[in-house]
This record gives sequence, structure tokens and C-alpha cells, in this order.
Amino acid sequence: MASVDLYNLLILFAAFSCFNLGLYYIVKSVKNKSRGYMAIGTFLFSVCLLFSYYELSNLFIKYPQLMWINGPLLFTIGPFFYLHVKRKVTWKEIIHFIPFIIVFIWILPFYIKSPSEKLDIIKSIYVSGQRPETEIMQYLYVFHIGIYCLLGYFILKRKSVLFSSYDSDDTQHKLNKRSLNLYLLISIISLISFLICLIAHFYGVYYGLVDKFTISLLVLLVLLLQVYFTFKGYDEKLEIEFDSLPKQKLNNNHVLKTEEFKNLMLDLNELMETKKLYRNPNLKIISVAEELNVSMHQLSAAINQQNGNNFFDYINKLRIEELKTTLLDGSKKNLTLFAIARESGFKSNSSFYRVFKKYVGDTPKQFIKKNKTT
Repeated sequence: MASVDLYNLLILFAAFSCFNLGLYYIVKSVKNKSRGYMAIGTFLFSVCLLFSYYELSNLFIKYPQLMWINGPLLFTIGPFFYLHVKRKVTWKEIIHFIPFIIVFIWILPFYIKSPSEKLDIIKSIYVSGQRPETEIMQYLYVFHIGIYCLLGYFILKRKSVLFSSYDSDDTQHKLNKRSLNLYLLISIISLISFLICLIAHFYGVYYGLVDKFTISLLVLLVLLLQVYFTFKGYDEKLEIEFDSLPKQKLNNNHVLKTEEFKNLMLDLNELMETKKLYRNPNLKIISVAEELNVSMHQLSAAINQQNGNNFFDYINKLRIEELKTTLLDGSKKNLTLFAIARESGFKSNSSFYRVFKKYVGDTPKQFIKKNKTT
């Protein structure tokens, strides 16, 4: 009995956490309307968890008129999470809520029954142990959440690739990667849970156990969201900067020949050598393109064609090369490693170590030990 109470308390805790996340995004949506989608999604998530508590604690016996209200709402969570990262939303997005409408119409005959009729139906299900028609929702809503989080993952992936072509800040890339991992993890967990539900149905596992399993999934997703926001996760600054990038369309006037790309790269290398622009931790491709009097798309294409990488990699390699020289010549040995790294353009200690290890293969101290002359 104690374990059941503890389980119910965990559900209430998750509902409260989800409600707090909704409040957080309500505040954020004042400045950024797209945050409102996550606010609505998390509030509905919280409501669904409260109804799970209502069912598991047998409150439905006292208040049967509320039974299964959460059914259709479960099919709104995925779309709102998806719209949060899609950001630019049109009226056509209503198509994502068709499952919600279908499930609502499906359960509508139950909703319009009297409380006593509802209680008789519910008791007949739980007493007889028969499998209710609504059990299919236990399978489909986890599948639904998984698919929409996977779609959100692909959107974030595309934005991450594009953003890496225009920004040199490793911290922002790390935050975006955390968002990618969150959406992918929720998607994987949800889809695996869907398969487990199907297997349970095939082997005739008691409905109540499947019910508790899928509710546990909701609790787990909330805890993932809580951890995600504790470490800042999908940073608002990244999205604002991404949306502020000029949306220039490529046409014949923007396309450069290979020889012109080579010349542009020579000019870029000379600019970096003379002005050391890479030392700016917030360097953007648009500011470099303005210095060279070309479009940022032309510059990005030149770096990609001639160097085989993007602006992010190009700038960080320059920073690393300067760091390697400074670490070995001993001219700034009175400074800490991070102080030297910051002078080369790195914003944080963690990004400095991560990028150094990526391009050099050793930590800074290992590099010094291997290459220092006696």
C-alpha cells in the first residue's frame, strides 16, 4: 500500500513540476510568442498527470463525471512540443490536432452519460477485468508523442547545421545539442514504450499494469524536461540569433566560380591574419562577410568548398592554432590556461577544453607535455 501511495505522490510531484514549467514559458512567451506553444503543452501535460492521479487514487468512484477527460488531451502534447521548435506556425498546423478531435468524438458518447451511468461502466471494466475500448489510447498516445518529438528533433538538427555555418560560439552549439538530445531521447523512450504496450496487449497483460507503465512514461518525460531546464537546455538567445540571420535567396548573382572561391578564401585568411577577428568569442559570419564585401552565403559556400568544413570549424581551428603557438612559446606562462584561451576567442573553459581535444586529440596539458622542448 505504501508503494502505491509513493507512486501517486511521484505523479503529483511530476504534475506540479510540469505546471511550473508552464508558468516559466508563460513568462517567456511575453517576449517570444513561440514560447506559448510549450507553455500550453506543459500545462496540458500537467492536467493529464493530475487525471492519472485521479484514476489511480480511485477518485473516479466519487467523481465519475471527470473520467477519461484526459484521453483526448494526451494527443495535444506532441504537437505543442513540435510547434515549439518549429516556431513559424500557420493556420495549416491545425492538421496536427486531428487525432485530438478524433479521440474526443470517439469518447463523446461516454462523456454525455450521467455520472451514475459512467460509474457503472467504469466498475464493470475494473471488476470484470475486461479490456476497455480506450485501452488503444495507451498505445497510440505514446506513439504520437514519440513521432512528434522525432519531427522536432529533425527540425532542430536542420537548424543546428545551418547555425553552425554562421556562428562561431561553441557554447551555443552545446546548448543546441542538448536540445537535440532531449527530443531524440523522448522520442526513443516513447517509441520503445509503444512497442512494449503492443507486446503486452498481444500476451494479454492486465490493462492496469499497462496503464501504470504508460503513466510512468509521462512521469519520466516530465523529469527529463525538469533536468533539461535545470541546465538551461534550448537557449532562447540561439533562436533569436538564428531568426535574425538575413534570409538571402541564392540566385545566379550569388553563385561564384571555383576560382572566385579560392580568391575569397585568400582574402578571408589574410583578414584573419591581420585583424585576428577570431579572437572575438561572439564572431558571426555576417560581420566577416561585411568586411569582405560579400554575402554571408557566398562566404559560407567558399569555406565549405575550399576547406571542407563550416564557419564554426574554420574559426575554431584558427583559435586552436594560435593557442598551440602561445602554449609552446611560453610568452604568457604567467596566465592560466583559460585566460590564454579567452584571449584566443573562447567564451568558456568547458568549450575551450572540448574544442581543443576535438582538433588536437590531447588535452592542453598533454599537448604541452608532448611538445615542450627541454
